[in-house]
Amino acid sequence: MADKPQDAGSGVPLHIDEAKLASESGSLYALQFLAQMSKDLLTIDESALKAEQPALTATLLKLVTHADPAWPVAGRSLRNLAAKCLAALYRRGETRSLFDDMHALLRVVGDLKASGEARLPAWYCIGEVMLEFGSEVMSQFSEVVVQGIKTLKASSQSVIIRSQAVVAVSKSLTSAGRALSDHLAKDLLKQLRNGLSDKALPVQRACADCLLSLASHTPYLSTLPDIESLLALCIKALDGADQPTRRALSSLMAHLLASSQVEGSAASAADAPRPSGAGDDDPYPSTSTAARDEGAKTLLSPSAMLQQLSVPFNRPQTTRKTRNALIDVYATLLSLLGTAYVEAHYGTIVAQLLNEVASSPRSTSTRHEALAMRELVGVLLRDLIGVRLLSEQGQITAISELGSAYLAKWPALLPGQTEPHKQALIIALGEVAGLLQQLGNAPQPVQDVLYEPLVRLLAHPSFSVQIAAARALRDLCCSTPSRLPTTLTHTLDLLSSNLTNLATPGAPADLAHRALGHAHALAALLNAVPSRQLYVSLAVSTRIFDLAIFLLKSAGEHDLPVASVEIQVAWTLVGALMSLGPHFVRLHLPQLLVLWRNALPKPTTPHVARADAEWAFLMHVRECALTAVLAFLRHNASQLVTLDVSRRLLALLNHSLAFTNAFAASHAELIQEQMPSGSAAPGRLTLLDRDVMLRRRVFQCYTALGQAPATEALQAGLVQAALAVFADPERYTGSAAQAAIAASAGTFKSIWDVWDGYSYGVTSLQERAATRIAESEEDKRARTDWLNRDRIELQIDSQLRRPVIGATEHDVLSLYARAPTQSDANAVCAEPPPPATGLVDAALELFALVLPTQDADAQTLTLERLSACVRTGKLERNPGRKSAILVNAVVALLGALRHTSVAARRARESIASARVSALISSLLKDAILSDDPSLRFAGSEALGRLASIADTPFMTAQVQFLVDQVVSNRDPDARAGCVLAFGAIYSRVGGLAAGPLLKTIVNILMSLSADPHPVVHYYALDALATVIDAANLGYAPYLHSTLGMLAKLYSLESHEPEGGSLASANVRGDLPAYQAACKIIDAAIGVLGPELRDESKVRALVLTLVEQFSDEADEGIAVEAIKCLHHFVMFAPEHADIPALIQNFRSHLSSTRRPLKIAAINGFYQLVQRNVALMSKLGGDRLVEDLFGLLDDDPSIDGVRHAILSWLKQTAELNPSGWIDLCQRIMARTTASQQAVQTGPAAGGIRDEEVEGLGVEYTGGGGVALGGSGKAARLTSRWRTQLFALQCLHQVFLCVVAGGRREHFDLSLARASRANPRALLISRVADLIKMAFTASTAQITEIRLEGLVLLRDVIENFARSPDPDFEDALLLEQHQAPIAAALTPAFAADSTPEILAAAIQVSAVFVGSGVIKEVPKMGRILKLLTNALEQCKASDMSSLGEVKNLSGNAVTMLKISTFTAWAELATAAATQPYLDKVLEPYLPTLAPVWVDLLREYARTRTDPEASSALPGAADLSYAGLAREVILPYYERSWIAMLHALAATFQTSHPLALQAMGADEEPKPALANGTAARQHPAPLFWAVYGLTYEVLAADDRTELRASVALLALNGLLQSDCAGSAILEDGVFAEFCSLAHRLGVADSFRVQKLVVGVIAGFVKSYGAQLAELSVTNGSAKASLPVDAKLTQCLRIIAVMLRQAIPSRDASTSRRDRPEDRAALVKAAFAAYCDIANVFAADLRPDLFAVGLQIYADILKDETPGLDLPGQTLACLKLVLENAVAAQRDADGVLGKTIHGFLSAALQNMDDMRTRAGPVATAKIKGNLLAAVLVITSFPPSIKLSRAVLEHCSYVITQKLDAEPEVAMVAAQCAKTLIAASGRGNPTLLFCVKEALKALLNLFTISSEQQRPILLGILLPTFILFLSPEASSPSPLHAIAVTLLLQLATQAPGPFREATTALAEDQRIILETSIRQAVTGGRPGAPAPPTRQSSAPAISLKSFG
Repeated sequence: MADKPQDAGSGVPLHIDEAKLASESGSLYALQFLAQMSKDLLTIDESALKAEQPALTATLLKLVTHADPAWPVAGRSLRNLAAKCLAALYRRGETRSLFDDMHALLRVVGDLKASGEARLPAWYCIGEVMLEFGSEVMSQFSEVVVQGIKTLKASSQSVIIRSQAVVAVSKSLTSAGRALSDHLAKDLLKQLRNGLSDKALPVQRACADCLLSLASHTPYLSTLPDIESLLALCIKALDGADQPTRRALSSLMAHLLASSQVEGSAASAADAPRPSGAGDDDPYPSTSTAARDEGAKTLLSPSAMLQQLSVPFNRPQTTRKTRNALIDVYATLLSLLGTAYVEAHYGTIVAQLLNEVASSPRSTSTRHEALAMRELVGVLLRDLIGVRLLSEQGQITAISELGSAYLAKWPALLPGQTEPHKQALIIALGEVAGLLQQLGNAPQPVQDVLYEPLVRLLAHPSFSVQIAAARALRDLCCSTPSRLPTTLTHTLDLLSSNLTNLATPGAPADLAHRALGHAHALAALLNAVPSRQLYVSLAVSTRIFDLAIFLLKSAGEHDLPVASVEIQVAWTLVGALMSLGPHFVRLHLPQLLVLWRNALPKPTTPHVARADAEWAFLMHVRECALTAVLAFLRHNASQLVTLDVSRRLLALLNHSLAFTNAFAASHAELIQEQMPSGSAAPGRLTLLDRDVMLRRRVFQCYTALGQAPATEALQAGLVQAALAVFADPERYTGSAAQAAIAASAGTFKSIWDVWDGYSYGVTSLQERAATRIAESEEDKRARTDWLNRDRIELQIDSQLRRPVIGATEHDVLSLYARAPTQSDANAVCAEPPPPATGLVDAALELFALVLPTQDADAQTLTLERLSACVRTGKLERNPGRKSAILVNAVVALLGALRHTSVAARRARESIASARVSALISSLLKDAILSDDPSLRFAGSEALGRLASIADTPFMTAQVQFLVDQVVSNRDPDARAGCVLAFGAIYSRVGGLAAGPLLKTIVNILMSLSADPHPVVHYYALDALATVIDAANLGYAPYLHSTLGMLAKLYSLESHEPEGGSLASANVRGDLPAYQAACKIIDAAIGVLGPELRDESKVRALVLTLVEQFSDEADEGIAVEAIKCLHHFVMFAPEHADIPALIQNFRSHLSSTRRPLKIAAINGFYQLVQRNVALMSKLGGDRLVEDLFGLLDDDPSIDGVRHAILSWLKQTAELNPSGWIDLCQRIMARTTASQQAVQTGPAAGGIRDEEVEGLGVEYTGGGGVALGGSGKAARLTSRWRTQLFALQCLHQVFLCVVAGGRREHFDLSLARASRANPRALLISRVADLIKMAFTASTAQITEIRLEGLVLLRDVIENFARSPDPDFEDALLLEQHQAPIAAALTPAFAADSTPEILAAAIQVSAVFVGSGVIKEVPKMGRILKLLTNALEQCKASDMSSLGEVKNLSGNAVTMLKISTFTAWAELATAAATQPYLDKVLEPYLPTLAPVWVDLLREYARTRTDPEASSALPGAADLSYAGLAREVILPYYERSWIAMLHALAATFQTSHPLALQAMGADEEPKPALANGTAARQHPAPLFWAVYGLTYEVLAADDRTELRASVALLALNGLLQSDCAGSAILEDGVFAEFCSLAHRLGVADSFRVQKLVVGVIAGFVKSYGAQLAELSVTNGSAKASLPVDAKLTQCLRIIAVMLRQAIPSRDASTSRRDRPEDRAALVKAAFAAYCDIANVFAADLRPDLFAVGLQIYADILKDETPGLDLPGQTLACLKLVLENAVAAQRDADGVLGKTIHGFLSAALQNMDDMRTRAGPVATAKIKGNLLAAVLVITSFPPSIKLSRAVLEHCSYVITQKLDAEPEVAMVAAQCAKTLIAASGRGNPTLLFCVKEALKALLNLFTISSEQQRPILLGILLPTFILFLSPEASSPSPLHAIAVTLLLQLATQAPGPFREATTALAEDQRIILETSIRQAVTGGRPGAPAPPTRQSSAPAISLKSFG
């Protein structure tokens, strides 16, 4: 980084280093110096600053006005920073020198002969200083204006200086405009008016901005003459304006017109000075009485104001460009006037736009003109007014206005009434459709005002009006689905009536037209059915299909006109029915194929003479039939087009293509001499139009079939046919066309400027940089505006380059080819082009699809023909057709290459062959070098893709060609094409293959970036950004030089928007170099990445450039700079000024420019993702509210929701209450739909007592508002904003639950953790329920559904929360009534099936939550649930709650939802016993229904054509659709019903059997007394199949597998499954499945598998072991194939899998307790199964069990003490093994001996190891060994060595670590206790253990002996029983050992006995006395002698 310009001591910026300024890098040094100074001036001490201010000011002025050639020129970057520093100096320092400094600057600019290098920065500094301090130097203001006028008049001055002078005057007027004198104002106005006509566009926009400042800050320009004169000048200037100039002129005109609408503007205009020399006549003469009313009068009425634009708009001499620019003025004006004004004068605005703009004679003179005006006015009404300006209430008012003022006025029934123009009707209908999509659910007043007019308009004589009405009617029914069935029926009845009367003699002339209108409406309505299938009866589709078939069959009985209508209606209906999907079409496909074969027969002899009417009829029939075929392919191809179907369809397409070729052969002159009309209206079609439409359909059908194998033989012919359409030089160039060409010879400019709707046959797929052919999703996302313009401006401007404009009526297939969507009402869908252009597009798409599939030879022939067509000499005098062919050829090649990029290797090799690639590149080079930007874009991308497909030499050759062109060809357009090709080649080939060429490409691009021509340097910079993005890290060596180049270019005048010569300055406005420079910086930041933190110099330069670009006035540059800042913050956030960045973004949020808003929102999103804590600290709640407000003002802005949700997800856990407050404020408002209902005739309602406790206000009409002031209740919010607020509340719950903070749901925990109760979620329960209730009463279905989601969240999460005020009470008990009140509206008459289903689910959740456990207290909620169940039990159910007339699909869905809700209750009953009382009355009804629904689900999903028991599905015709509709609901619900059935099996097995139908068959008794079935229960297979399928699925979840296994446990009982499960094949599948689950699934699932097998064996018993039952004495072997053996084998496998040492999986994440539970269950099942085997097999089986457990004892898994948790299993196995023992020396003894040996070995292995693993292993083995020794009977003999070792180990471990010692002591205690039974083995072990203890005493020291005896004596005393008549063996052993101890150590013995208790000493004394005296234990003690010296006196021990 350059040296910081500050002194180390004071920190004050000092003098600049002039030596560095004079160096080669002086410009970069000056840039960084000034950038650092601008930052330091904001932070240094003011006193120090004032001391240095004179020197600093002098330095800055010298830097910008110097004449030293060694110093850098003060280019744009330096003068911007210098002016910024000057302003900071005057702001924080003294202003005393301001006058002198301004005088010095004015002296520089006043010298017109001085160098422009000094005057330009001087003017800029004057402007910036005057802008902020103009009020302090007003004496200088006049001089500034005078010098500005002088500079502006000097035409010899450069454009940039003249424009900068005007800009400085404009800024001066902002702050000092009141000092402007009349005389000076007159001169200024005169020059500014002249400037509007200046040749330089920068001067024009500067003058426009200055006039805007003049009008805003001075009293001038407020009179009508002044305004009108300026408007005339601006309109004249619009014709030649570029984009920034047009924006400036539009802003000026909009401001002038808006000023006429200010109240009092008429009075101010009368008093305004008139410096322009206007006469003294007052344009508004008034009397004194009228003058008193002037204060409230506007200068112009709204209508008169708008006429100021409409009058020039309709002038014949107004050019096309000016008319589009005036539409931009309209948009700017309406945006400036704002929402309130537009809503107040909506009727006037619409009347002006529809009647005076769109319907004027000029606007309807030609079809193309009418389409263009329809699109432009539609942009204003839809994208601007409808989406951005109208509130929801305004949208409802707008619909009412359009409906009553236009739609309802046709037809004119009364004399004197005038029908609306069809153009007005079409636009009004389109806007109504768009408004309906925005409103969501249309309120009743909207329905009332629209429905009847829309139905009437279907009979309008205009075909376009009919189509628009049909689409609007469809959207109305989509927004109000309840109207869809009635509208379908009504429209069908109208159509049937029309068709019935069509053939009658007295039929009205327009009857055929009305029939077509109703048919198209019916087709549009059918398109809505798939998205609204719950509302439509399935019978309607079949009725419509039957009508179509009838019409096709009866058409042959009528004349051609009638038959033509009937056939068109029939095929239209068939095509619409195709949108119902494969499930409907599959049933009718055979019949359809026959109908298509009849309609598309093989053509007869081609030379048969036919009349024109016959030709027209035949082509019409074929075109209609192919439309239906195309609809079929688009909607059903993926599932229904098999090889056979594709062959049959291809044959029909071949017949149709042959027919069109026959027509072309017989009417060759027609095709050459006539032009297509461009119309698609049935009554206006010529023979040529018919041919075009038919051929278009043929090509579209071929394309829709794709690269099917059946098309291989036809591909060559198809390519040639397509080529003839888009590249034939003799097509449509007859005498009429030639005359037109001759008349316009020499005037042809561009094919895109032709405005006839056809433009020589050019495709509509190419729009500047976008080529809409074979686009991938990536290509679509990359399609952005290169100027970063607002979408409205882009649409208006782009129309100028679109010679072809689409409309729905061009192809009625668009009515039903795509499904209407309500989720994105603002999505732009390309309308179909006119048929002629549509034919070209279809041919191009077919060509692009088929060409890659051909071999290289065929491709060569095709490309040679294409090249010949492009370069033919026949078109020398027809440049338009030649250009069209070239564009079509390039688009076709680009499409083919896009297909090839993703094609197979064979296709890529064909294209990459030398001949093919050479031919393609030859054509593409012509496009690249063209002067047409569209061709350059398409050609460069195509060449890049070709280079990526071809080999390296080809790529190198292309790059060399481009290099040669750059060197030799000086044409700017050619150079621009070359640099685009450089970028495309490198980006498509990639850095690895194109790496060697990177240096060459970069050098050329950097060189051309400095070219002064704007076309060259803009595209070079843009291509360089593309190369950097593609090269990424490979570009690092060139990064420093690139950034230095950008810094240099920023200072060059030739790259400034106003710089360069006059010609280049006029071009530069649409080619902003600074935007491209920002893209390069953004790409460079990506290359640097994290290294940006370390590269201080590079980082400083990048940040300086980005900050400078972000300060530019051009919003496009600012947008790109914001993107750079996004990227910079990502890698180096600590080096960015985040607070300033946030403040900058917030300022953009309030901008009127949408691109800036969107960029700022994206910036907020990234900052939130990066550091939400800092964002919350700096932005706070206010910023979130601003984002919500922005979302409410304009829902179409993308990114707001993502930013808010990201913020919420990171902060909701810590502050949920804050988010709830925010959402509550939004929900407290009403929606416009509610207000519309409240003001309607149905306003009013009945109060609900349970609502009173909610604290909400009734607003009438069933709507409510949250409590608050009346003003707050009247506030409105868009429904989408409220919906998003509810979704945010749901996310709050998810975040808090995921955080695991239970204090949010338990106030006692919150108090314990000292959390603030108000910040916790539990304190907001009442508010949440209120919001859920508010949502439940909304008019929008989506809001009501989301409200139920919120209610469910509250119930599920707070169900167990205790009430803080009442002990033993739950929190939600007090909220039961509000919850019931929130659920009740879902069952009202205005509800929908979706809402009903959700409410039923929520009701079940509440009942099953345990909040209320007494059934009588459950109140209304349980009643809602039981009433729903009662209604669903009816077989003829047609209503639920108060909702009537439900369709069959809705009935089925509601039944599924209701029974699923009850199923969830049954499942919850396992943990909530009180639910048994709830379920008890209904369980006998529910269980059979659950089973029936499971059976129906199995049938529905496995047999698509099955006619199930679904409501209304009595005919096969309905089954397909019913399956498609109902199956998703089954998929979500069937697992719950299966779970409920499993629970019923466990709790009420007989009831479950009855539900399965098992009681229908007698149950014979088996020999063992158990009942069994011969055949399975009737419904067994259906349920068993579902469970089996779940368990066999690879994607099964643990929950689903658990439910299936629980159900399987109940199913696999003998009284349910019968003997079916014992069949070999079925049982083998079951075993295979169980084995798979036992190996691969979790331990929890495996435990359930064990339970299933155990229950299965228990139920069937010996039936599974028939082969193994033996009663003889011979030794039996284990039956390998027996079913019982297979069951045991599965259990053994799972046991082996559960042992860690044998577990093959090393990545198990199961919990240790789950493993232990599995082992316990598996051993229990193992023993149960083993006991079923024959008695002689059991010992071996239990021996195996012991061996398996021995493996468990070897486990050394850290953290897993499996033996310690499963000792009960060992005991169980031992007990069963002992019970199964048959001989003492058999298997059991050997097994036990081996088991003990292994356990002892395991402990010996741990002798040298320590730690938790060793401890756990020793403990487990020790316990297991003792358990074995104490469990086996005395008959089993063990070796002495094993017992001795075991006793030794126990004794040894008593001295081990405490944990082991405790276990060893417990083991010793167990042995001793068990030895009392007299087992010799145990006695031996005890004796050995005690001996070991004695040995321990023997080897101990004298000091330790008293301590040891203190432990040993109490232990031995426990064994003594001197009073027993027959002493135990332990008594004798203990006495012997005591005597030995007393003999060995009498002293310590005596000391230890002293510490004994009295009773212990007596026992000890008695026992020893008996042993010494030989007395018999249990004998009476001899009398005590008073001898003082006994032989052995016990006194001596004490």
